[in-house]
Amino acid sequence: MTTNSLLLEIKDKVQEYAEVISQVIGLEVEIMDENLIRVAGTGILKKKSGLSMEKESHIYKQVLAGGITQIVVNPGYDTLCLDCDKKNNCNEKLEISMPIKFKNKPIGVIGLICFLEGQKDNFIKNQENFIKFLEQISSFISSKIFENIQKKMSFSKNEALKKILNEISDAIVLLDDKKNVIHMNKKSLNLFKIQSIIPNHSFVCNKIGEAFMEKTSFSIKFNDIAIVGIGELVNLSPHEELLIFKEKIEFQEEVLQIINSTSSTLVKEFLFSSIEMKSLYERLKIISKNQSTVLITGESGTGKEMVARTIHIKSPRNKNPFIAINCGAIPEALLESELFGYSKGAFTGADSKGKIGKFELANRGTIFLDEIGDMPLYMQVKLLRVLQERSIVKIGSHQLIDIDVRIIAATNKNLEKLIAEGSFRADLFYRLNVIPIEIPPLRKRLDDIELFTNYFSKRYSKLFMKNFSEISPEVIKLFQEYSWPGNVRELENTVEYMVNIMGEDGILTENCIPNKIKTIKNTQIKHKSLDEIEKNAIMELLNEFGHTKKAKIKISNILNIGIATLYRKIEKYHILEKIEI
Repeated sequence: MTTNSLLLEIKDKVQEYAEVISQVIGLEVEIMDENLIRVAGTGILKKKSGLSMEKESHIYKQVLAGGITQIVVNPGYDTLCLDCDKKNNCNEKLEISMPIKFKNKPIGVIGLICFLEGQKDNFIKNQENFIKFLEQISSFISSKIFENIQKKMSFSKNEALKKILNEISDAIVLLDDKKNVIHMNKKSLNLFKIQSIIPNHSFVCNKIGEAFMEKTSFSIKFNDIAIVGIGELVNLSPHEELLIFKEKIEFQEEVLQIINSTSSTLVKEFLFSSIEMKSLYERLKIISKNQSTVLITGESGTGKEMVARTIHIKSPRNKNPFIAINCGAIPEALLESELFGYSKGAFTGADSKGKIGKFELANRGTIFLDEIGDMPLYMQVKLLRVLQERSIVKIGSHQLIDIDVRIIAATNKNLEKLIAEGSFRADLFYRLNVIPIEIPPLRKRLDDIELFTNYFSKRYSKLFMKNFSEISPEVIKLFQEYSWPGNVRELENTVEYMVNIMGEDGILTENCIPNKIKTIKNTQIKHKSLDEIEKNAIMELLNEFGHTKKAKIKISNILNIGIATLYRKIEKYHILEKIEI
């Protein structure tokens, strides 16, 4: 049983090379693969292409086995011909057999045959040049085999990618660097009401701006259908990118209806219903008008980037770039070039054209430095200079570049503690902390918990194409009692999980809540703090014996504390006193 032949897969190209060899050297040529099949031939040998050479490949077999070029000057009488059926009776005058190698393994043979004495004399006369020429042709054929394998691998990867994309519920369009459509998954084909990609139809995709819940809004036109959608554009390579539609813009209108029914406020940047966030939002509207540096603090998942985007959108800079960079996610060695860029030839491996840094990209706009507490000390010095001088210097250059950028920094760490530990510069902190903004954690804005739970329930139900009816009151109550250490991000992940396992009745019940949250809640109930226990004990005794001076003396005796101490604890815990005669 023969294996797949690398030469047969490119037989048309192999035939072209055989013709070239024959024209240059003036001999008949045949090319055989490792399965002893004649892949190409010239003259009378061309008619035998595709046939087995099992009975006429005596010397070719030896070349395949040894991988060495063989030249038989006297066919039929040479020592290589001793085992050949045509020994002492061969009509060939000269035979040259050269291996074709791929990854140093012989995979075929180029055979040249002389049937006339004149051809033989000409080859011997120019033997050295002809052998070099054959070696080049053999190398060319190997290169074509490599190209063919790469094409097959690329095709296989593309086919696998297309199958994966077709299984995704989002509408996805694969584009080349000229915004031509390479592939559309099933959801996007349905979106544009077509069965397959329409060649030569223009695809227009324009970014409108930052939209709802940190997504980007796009206007898209294809096949004479215009759509405005929310999603993201993902770069796969310098030549390919994916446009992913999370949902159509009409969904945003549905969300508006939900939010209006809960008497909350929707801004273009984020949702809120609590008094705490309303107060914060009013403050953002004021500070967005000036150019001062802002430092946003708050726990992870509270929405620091969303607040930064709100400041930018409501500022006079909103027509210019908003550039976000996570200082903790970029290796120290690359952070300086990411922020300030580098000039051409700045270091080994640098792009020959140089690179524009994030500060330069954000010129006349806003740069958001997230996780500023993770910035290494040497970069803190450089950032301090930028804040002071409002100019940057690229790596490998001495030229100052003036910039007009509003800087907004954010962290979930205690910078004053880092200053005390020596890992954050005090002078940089004071430069950044011109306008401090602290985002309260989700557990301190309970009204937002119900709002977000409703929003995410609706969003993921639509995304997973599931029927959603309501959220049971027990869920909201448990959610408002839970501490949410991961804040809004944790709440979103929790609701996504619950929608996944939600029953056909479309009701999110307590049974849908992850065990982790229920376990932690039970632990919180069982293990109260000493202050909570003490406060509850005093309140229970006051309710039982009353609030008179005589009752308090009795309570102090029961608790084995002095009467003055009892009065201090009542004041400490803000226990409401009842006036009793």
